[in-house]
Amino acid sequence: MAVRPDNLTTLVFAAIRDKIVDATLAPGSSVSEASLAKQLEVSKTPVREALLRLRHVGLVEPTPRGLRVIQPSVKGIRDAFEFRAGLEAMAGRYAANRSTEEEYENIYRLAEESLAAANEGRDADFHRSDREFHAAIAQAARNERLIEAVGDSFVLTLALRQRDVKVERDFIPDAHEHVKIAEGIRAGDAELASSRLAGHNQRIMAQLLEAHPHGAVGDNAEM
Repeated sequence: MAVRPDNLTTLVFAAIRDKIVDATLAPGSSVSEASLAKQLEVSKTPVREALLRLRHVGLVEPTPRGLRVIQPSVKGIRDAFEFRAGLEAMAGRYAANRSTEEEYENIYRLAEESLAAANEGRDADFHRSDREFHAAIAQAARNERLIEAVGDSFVLTLALRQRDVKVERDFIPDAHEHVKIAEGIRAGDAELASSRLAGHNQRIMAQLLEAHPHGAVGDNAEM
């Protein structure tokens, strides 16, 4: 069965993102539409569309000669997590006011799944439930622009921490915070849900910056 054009672009986006995360596309390297199309055995159109989204997300940036992969930096990680913290704080506030019982139950289920996975050391399952948990909160906020922005910021922060900060993290505190966030949404307490989501992102950011090879240098440090 033929792959729909929008699905093909999504697949190409994921493939290029993975090349950036594993440094197959090295930091600072130029990005070639033609080369990527050949490697992925697709036409240039889905590659072009995927690169536009990657630029919007923040994993590639424009230069006078085209696009290049972003360089690792302390400031880049800080900017990405501060932006995500603000977006998710807003999403949590709206979700507390707008979520249905069914949406809340899904959010709480995902929080509990993330806790079970973290306790049992099932990292892949934790990452899946973590992604779905944050997406479910954005969906419950019922704001399409916010849903898209939260999704893009999640992609960026995940990619940066996988590529630029090599550290073994204990996911149990993250998962406990998921449960607390879900409880704030269930209570309809917009400020509590908002502050817990902001704090969740800020704590993770602080851990990553501490572990960053240049974390002690300063905000403009480049690797």
